[in-house]
Amino acid sequence: MKAKVIKNFKRPSSEMVKKFKEIPASIVSDCLNRYSAMNGEIKPIFEGIRVCGPALTIQNMSGNNMMSHLALTFAQPGDVIVIDGRGYLGNAIWGGVQASYAAKRGIAGLVVDGAIRDVEDMRRMKFPVYCKGITPAGPHKGWADSVNVPIQCGSIPVHPGDLIVGDDDGVAVIPLADVESIYQECLERIKKEESWMKKIAQGESSLDAVGLRESLNKMEIEYREE
Repeated sequence: MKAKVIKNFKRPSSEMVKKFKEIPASIVSDCLNRYSAMNGEIKPIFEGIRVCGPALTIQNMSGNNMMSHLALTFAQPGDVIVIDGRGYLGNAIWGGVQASYAAKRGIAGLVVDGAIRDVEDMRRMKFPVYCKGITPAGPHKGWADSVNVPIQCGSIPVHPGDLIVGDDDGVAVIPLADVESIYQECLERIKKEESWMKKIAQGESSLDAVGLRESLNKMEIEYREE
């Protein structure tokens, strides 16, 4: 089967992207049944990182970065490049050259299930990157991969146009069809957590503030003081 490169795909509205820039990744994951968060191996490369935008997806052969170079030529400003690098850490599939061009193109950030290099360059540029690992070993460029096809990243499905929301906690993925409905749920969840914090400030335990006492009392637990 030949590799496939799809240049155009449906994206969430710029208005919704702007709204989600204020929503924590943890809240997004809570409102998607705690399923949509990439696993903890996908980490930010510096503190205070924040990324939000539609996913431009790349399905990569291990250690190969030819197609991310290609994808950058038609990615739109605000896109988040999401690469399924098969979790391979032997060779970096992204580096300072690509990051410099991506920043010039207005790309919002990068998420890689694989390794990167030239981290100092990206930290200096404040270019948002989440990755599985870091290595000085460079990439290969001898394989044609697919762009803007369904992939996985951090054990989570990602389709072109899905909304990527990342912060210091990690990365959450919102299916394109659910963006608007999930936003309202996120607002409600934030209000709920604010009410919990208020109760804690007033002296309640986290157990009671969150409303877990009744469920705990139904559990068969033997308490001892020894």
